[in-house]
Amino acid sequence: MITTILVPVDGSKLSERALALAIPLAEQHGARIVTILVHEPILPLVSGGGAPVRDAALDERHRAEQETSVLKLAQRTRKLTSAPVEAKFAYGRIVPTLVEQAKSLNAELIVASTHGRGGIQRFWLGSVADGLVRHALVPVLLVRGNRPTAKRVAGAPAFTRALVPLDGSARAEEAADAAVTLLRGVAAKLTLLHVVHPMTAVAAAASELPDGPEQEVVTNYLEPVARRFASAQLEVRLDVRVDANVARVVLEAAEAHDAELIAIAGQGMSGVQRFIVGSVADKLIRTSPVPVLVVPPRG
Repeated sequence: MITTILVPVDGSKLSERALALAIPLAEQHGARIVTILVHEPILPLVSGGGAPVRDAALDERHRAEQETSVLKLAQRTRKLTSAPVEAKFAYGRIVPTLVEQAKSLNAELIVASTHGRGGIQRFWLGSVADGLVRHALVPVLLVRGNRPTAKRVAGAPAFTRALVPLDGSARAEEAADAAVTLLRGVAAKLTLLHVVHPMTAVAAAASELPDGPEQEVVTNYLEPVARRFASAQLEVRLDVRVDANVARVVLEAAEAHDAELIAIAGQGMSGVQRFIVGSVADKLIRTSPVPVLVVPPRG
């Protein structure tokens, strides 16, 4: 059940694109939208060789401008939806403050825009979206701010077709649970995708499975999961593919099934480990043409 949707903004048009998804989701679930702007103190400027001194007047002026901008954004948003819209202004380090505010507001979902940066730029600059994916305790729905927002008919649901990659783990199935929650209340289609590594397929073929490795996955894994999620309003489809590049296959499958949403389990990696090793989640967040729902592990 979703009762509160938190939408972090920073005063930019890019950050406001998340509202295009938050509005239909709030209307569909009868939830409230809380737009939040966190003011982080302006870094001090160092003049010559002296000690850094924070310009309190400049910081206060910037803070007042941000507080005004989030209040005005909430006013504009109320004119676009029947869902309750609130404005919240907070002060502190952005990501920890957003995580704490999501907890105190009992938000079940965070909807945020992301720049989709990658490589060295991402490693050094970081982003609020990246921090939320690693630290938030609730699912984070990310929309690429540098892509045009799809036009939606008034009253239409945010999503009716979702894709969830499953790898046999309980964490991946938690992502499916979260996707089903977003789709609740509308006629929708859910595709469960399993990617078999080529070496696994070779080993399975050598064991002389009667129906082949793909059918074995469908029969023994995907079909039981599908039965758990299927309902009168939710049609569940199954897709099994053999490939070593999971992220690429997920994107190809999303296009083939015309998915409007990809839901994945967060990997929990950070820092240099994440930069060097990467993850399927990280690659999808940076390259997916559709919004990505990243679901943290329970507990």
